[in-house]
Order: sequence, then C-alpha cells, then structure tokens
Amino acid sequence: MTSKIFIVAEECIQLGLRAGVILFRNVQVGPASPALRSEIAAEAKALRVKFAGPQTVRSNPAVIGFREILRKVGINPSKEQPSVERLLTFALKRGELPAVNSLVDAYNLVSVRSLCSLGAHDFDRLAAPVALRLLTGTESFTPLGRNTETAVAAGEYGYVDAKERVLCRLDVLQADFSKVTASTVNPLLIIEGTAEHTPDVFRQAFAAAIELVTRYCGGTAEVICSPLALPS
Repeated sequence: MTSKIFIVAEECIQLGLRAGVILFRNVQVGPASPALRSEIAAEAKALRVKFAGPQTVRSNPAVIGFREILRKVGINPSKEQPSVERLLTFALKRGELPAVNSLVDAYNLVSVRSLCSLGAHDFDRLAAPVALRLLTGTESFTPLGRNTETAVAAGEYGYVDAKERVLCRLDVLQADFSKVTASTVNPLLIIEGTAEHTPDVFRQAFAAAIELVTRYCGGTAEVICSPLALPS
C-alpha cells in the first residue's frame, strides 16, 4: 500500500502487520480534560472485569498476534511487550491509563478498546512519506525522552520517514523528534493491527479515533490510508 504520505512494505504485510494513518489538522493539544480522564477511568474499570490478570491479557488473540510478529523479527515479547499489552497491563494494575496529553490519552483509549496499536507523530516535523518497513540498521533513532541516538537492529520493523529517521521502533518505542506536544497542530496518527484484526475492528478503530480526537482536541481528520486496502 502506497501513498504520498504513508507506505506499508510488502515484507511487513507478509509478517502479518496491517496499518493505516489518519492526518488530523488544526488540533489543540493540552492536558486531558476531566471528561476524557473520567471516560478512561470507566474503561479501565471495565477492563478489570474483562481481564482477570496479565496472563488473560497475554492469551487474547489480538495480543498473541502482536507477540508472534515480534518473535518473527527476533524480539522476545516478554522483555519488549507490544504496546497494547503494556497499556492493558497498566490499566489492570493502576485502574487508569497514563496521563500524557489530550491527544495521546484519547488514542490510548481507542487502543485498549480496539486492541490495535496507536501512535501519533507531529506531521510538521516529518519528511513524507512515512514507511512501515524492515530496518536496515543504518537508520537514525533517538528514543522518546533521550537526546542521543541509539542503534536499531537490521531485520526489525519500524516506521521511517524520508530522511531515514525512525519514528517508532517496532510498535514498542517512539522517537523523540516527532513526539506530540502542546505545539503540535497537525498530528499523523498511525493505527496498526495484525492479520488477527478483522475489517470491522479496523473500521471501528478509525471511526473511534476520529470521533475522540476531534471531540477532545478539535480540528479535522482525513483518513490517508486504511489497512482495509491490504490483503486480509
């Protein structure tokens, strides 16, 4: 799947990855409102009913799908958990989700509801197109919260911009340069799943992300690429 903004390499489709993006424009990012945090708290409470504990999370088919893809590229998913698994485990332990900002908190809520992996990047700091592909090991990557580069391993998958900068290593660790901040107005939201996710799950995840982000951050939304265009 290819566009001027987002590309999914065939090698990643063969791994079982499915991904698409929404481009939001003119949003306002700030602290999450009490209404959003209340909605998150209610969802965390529901998750504690749905999942008895971490083992129940790990046995969920969607989580298994992410874990198996990590294994295929040489990653131990018990050491580097898929983002969905980490969020669900956090919710079970804390009774909430991490409080970051209105945009991140909104898409994290979509993530635990859909069991898709979501991550946003400041589109104005990127060089399009962004590609989901296997890494060569020569790309530059500065993890979130760091100011020095760290090496990436050839054969892992990741999201890379046209300047060979890794935006996100696997679905595990985002880059610092493209992070969403209060100055972000045009975020690019990636929604990732696996072949385990049905078309209906993707449709609902995209619709929910658009509704929640525009409700709590304003702005407009455009679906640039949908995973529904990829092989099932």
